[in-house]
Amino acid sequence: MADSARATDPPGIPNVTGRPGWLRAASAVGRRWPTWLALAWAAISLADVSDGLEYMVLFVLPATGYLFLAVVDLPRITWAVGLAAMATVVVLRMLDINPWPALAVAVVTLAAVGLINGQLRKPGLYALQSPGALAFMAFGLLVLAVPTTVGGYLVAAGLLGHATWDAVHWRADKIVSRSFAEWCGVLDLVLGVGLLVVLLLR
Repeated sequence: MADSARATDPPGIPNVTGRPGWLRAASAVGRRWPTWLALAWAAISLADVSDGLEYMVLFVLPATGYLFLAVVDLPRITWAVGLAAMATVVVLRMLDINPWPALAVAVVTLAAVGLINGQLRKPGLYALQSPGALAFMAFGLLVLAVPTTVGGYLVAAGLLGHATWDAVHWRADKIVSRSFAEWCGVLDLVLGVGLLVVLLLR
């Protein structure tokens, strides 16, 4: 009977029924590494949060990156694009150059290129990328225009909004890699809620 069951296993699929429970649990935990990475980052960051405006880049920059990835249609390079974008902002700030004009130009340029080559005229998430990126960019500029006491709450709202945007991409498994959408979504959610709590307790 066992030999018969073994013979019907699909080729290339290991028989995991005999694996110990702790090994299956460890495997399940390991698959959620983007969540653990996001939680660790959020815990370290929230321990030293000031007015919260420093988090604004976390919903404007990824929205720009998502737009770029929709235009080039290469989800496999998501992490490379994300790391390159963050490094660019860090370098610009070290050189005392305001990154927001460059980001605004990038969003407008990418939206134009995507509409011309047809990528952003595809139905579904592709068509939503340019209005989504423009909305997050406009929201970021609004944060810069209001008093800091109000801006912190707007940043929290922006983070929660982008967490929702990440969840949509994670569920659809399109445009960006699922691991990045998971990491970004958990980070945005925890930072958004955490920032609200910090601001309300002050």
